Amino acid sequence: MRRRFFLLGFLIAAIPGFAQETSVLKLNMQEAQDYAVEHNKSLKNVRTDVAIAKQKLWQTVSQGLPQASATIDYTNYFNYQIEFGLGGDSETPTIDYTLLDAGDLQILSFLQQSMGSGSTTITMKNSSSAKLQVSQLIFNGQYFTGINLAKIGQLLADLNVVKSEIDIRESVISTYYTGLLTAKSLEIIDANLENLNQTLIKTKAMLEVGIAEETDVDQIVMSVTMLENTRRALLRNIELNNNIMKFQLGLDSDVEIELTEDFDNVLANVNVADLLVNKFSPSDNITIQMMEKQEEMTAKLLEMEKWTYAPSIVGVYSHNEKLVTTDFDMNPKNLVSLNMSIPIFSSGLRNAKVEQKKLELYQLQNSKEIVTDQLIMQEKQLRYNLTSALEQYQSQKENIKLAQKIYNNTELRFQQGIASSFDLIQANSNLLQAENNYISSAMELLQAKLKLDKLMSKI
Repeated sequence: MRRRFFLLGFLIAAIPGFAQETSVLKLNMQEAQDYAVEHNKSLKNVRTDVAIAKQKLWQTVSQGLPQASATIDYTNYFNYQIEFGLGGDSETPTIDYTLLDAGDLQILSFLQQSMGSGSTTITMKNSSSAKLQVSQLIFNGQYFTGINLAKIGQLLADLNVVKSEIDIRESVISTYYTGLLTAKSLEIIDANLENLNQTLIKTKAMLEVGIAEETDVDQIVMSVTMLENTRRALLRNIELNNNIMKFQLGLDSDVEIELTEDFDNVLANVNVADLLVNKFSPSDNITIQMMEKQEEMTAKLLEMEKWTYAPSIVGVYSHNEKLVTTDFDMNPKNLVSLNMSIPIFSSGLRNAKVEQKKLELYQLQNSKEIVTDQLIMQEKQLRYNLTSALEQYQSQKENIKLAQKIYNNTELRFQQGIASSFDLIQANSNLLQAENNYISSAMELLQAKLKLDKLMSKI
């Protein structure tokens, strides 16, 4: 019976309507970026760092808030006895009562009543108490500076999320460009294959009537074979590029991606003129913004080291409730204390730490100036690269038109028996080379624009 159900389920699954279809995710370039920002696994870790920074901030703040602790203890003395008295032949000591305060007189009176003229023995009973202690930091310069430091650390974590999102967007755009260009290359190869196959059919017909030679057919067959190999390689590149994008988007391997953008439309919407006109401000760059926060953090660390010269004050309240007590118990129920810690001498340790933080702050400020200079130089270089890439792209675009015109004329002359098969193959190779150069120049243009967009925080 089970076997019948298994076979029935297998047959149903084999029917196209019942078979599980592979999900397809259709994305334009903006949607791909947004999806990656939301689902990229590396970005999830970076956002977790923000949550960790928030917890660290609260840890720092809570250290200066009231702290309460409770303890319960039990002590068994095993009937231990304390003997008070002067002993047999011991002389009674002379006591100067003028040196005793009220508390001392009460204790002395208690002992005299207990011992009389001789001695007495006190048996220690078991004891138990419950203690509640509350402490409050009243003043500590490092504490308040530490709160500001933790807040800056949280802002730095937020900036790191922004930087990671920019990096992810750049990677997705670059991968998307590669996918479009590879698809365009495949389209060009298919068009060439179609032309060559049509030419091959015509050449075989010409061979049958004696107009063409067999070598003409062989040369065209070789060209077709080479293009088919190139086409298979492009298909593998498309699959590889899709796998890379799946990883960037945080997708499962069984999800297929369909790029809805068009290669020609993307190039048509590239506005290089506006990008070249825009002015660059290093302060808008995320790297400089992060270095500024690191500079603030180092300045706060320097301030914390300076506060080590200042005293710290802590207030403590303690309540001790006696659950089981002995006859001789001098511990008070309530206690309030004020503790001040005053640093006096550290053999130059505090001064060395302060000087170290000053040097680290200077080093970071100098590094920020270096990075700023590098960004300004990089911006000039990227503008030059973008201008050159645009000129190269426009030249290669014109070359394609010329190569296509030459190929069409050569093909016509070949069919008329004026041009040889070598001339036709050479013209086809020149056309393919021109189209490859066009694709490469388009990729260089898009990548140059992408790098300048990232530098100027336009992604």
